[in-house]
Amino acid sequence: MTNNYIEIEGKKVRVWQVCECDSVAAETLEEARTWYKEITGLDDDELYDPEEVEIVSPSYKVRKSEEDSELISVKEIVEEYWLGEPMIVTTMGW
Repeated sequence: MTNNYIEIEGKKVRVWQVCECDSVAAETLEEARTWYKEITGLDDDELYDPEEVEIVSPSYKVRKSEEDSELISVKEIVEEYWLGEPMIVTTMGW
């Protein structure tokens, strides 16, 4: 069985799909939602309901960028860029 978190400095960081477009790395869903609302200005009704939020698998792979088709895992992103506070891990631009 694989873990649904990435362990960094003794902390269990999960990647939460907070809305259709973005996923956020944080220790708790509440922390992810609060941080995301602060940086985006969105309200609760513009995010997924807490009961509907899914945890993104650390092994899930995404493109490194729009210009780079090479794939990178969610775990690799968090391990490389985590600074001890929430961060956007994946995003989809329209």
